[in-house]
Amino acid sequence: MDHLGNPDKNIGPIPIAKPSPPKYAAFEDQAAHANETDYVSERPLILYAYFETELARKNLQFYITHALHNAADFLFIFNGETNANELLPEAGNIRFIHRENKCYDLGAFAEVLTTNDLYKKYKRYITMNASIRGPFLPYWSEGCWSDMYLSKITEETKLVGMTMNCNIHNHIQSMIWAYDRTTIEILLFPSAPLVKKYKEILGPYVLDPVTPVPAMTAPGINSCPHEYWDAVAIEVYATGLIQAAGYKVDAMMFAFHSSAKYQETCKENGDVLVHGRYYGMDLHPYDTVFAKTNRGIGPLVLERLTDWTDGNGYTSYDRCHI
Repeated sequence: MDHLGNPDKNIGPIPIAKPSPPKYAAFEDQAAHANETDYVSERPLILYAYFETELARKNLQFYITHALHNAADFLFIFNGETNANELLPEAGNIRFIHRENKCYDLGAFAEVLTTNDLYKKYKRYITMNASIRGPFLPYWSEGCWSDMYLSKITEETKLVGMTMNCNIHNHIQSMIWAYDRTTIEILLFPSAPLVKKYKEILGPYVLDPVTPVPAMTAPGINSCPHEYWDAVAIEVYATGLIQAAGYKVDAMMFAFHSSAKYQETCKENGDVLVHGRYYGMDLHPYDTVFAKTNRGIGPLVLERLTDWTDGNGYTSYDRCHI
């Protein structure tokens, strides 16, 4: 089955973007190959979505201090009114754009990636938002946080995140996703046969009384939801779309790897990003490299690891290399 639809006849509400004036200067690596129309970077592209809140700003400041490095291109998407861009250092691999606060994070990523076909200039991607803080790594770890996620992408596995939520439909939660070109093309332009197959797998829609995720109306991420639960639906159905295409997904949390049948038996724990719901515990940041900060999970652990990482002077520039 051909899983990629015709971009000019995209199923989602947002058509493929037409060339438009750039909203940010070209990344240094891209500028160096400006005369190569088919140039595709070996560097990953990391998109970071931000909306101004007190907690988001703390997370952004931590990220700037500890997560930035020279082995990737970083594009910050500032949604709505904010001056947070003033916190960013000036570097050839760091850029930002301002946009209206619309379409939620996944819709924003789709808009940015399709504008001037940005996604075609890369092979690997990470999309994330300011609801998480990190990286948090133990002293003995020598690895690079972005490599930890991207290294899990293989010929078989095409979507990696922190956690799997087993409410409604099992899905990799979208506060951080790592994936490759195959994945993003499926999520942006799913073919009609793939969507038909996935709808058959889903079966008749049944409204959940606790988590009112609506039926799938816009397969993939290339749409602009205006309501919260419509945005949640896009996240929830994305994982199944990748699986319907014949690929696997992965989560960094260790419980996901505790059994070959984890996805068949995880319903009892549902959303693990709830206090005490990670099998009687709170999910620890060392399990997933990043911590979800707006759920009240392990506040003392978050405070201590934040202080210790700041005090240690940890920087990803020392760990992440091309």
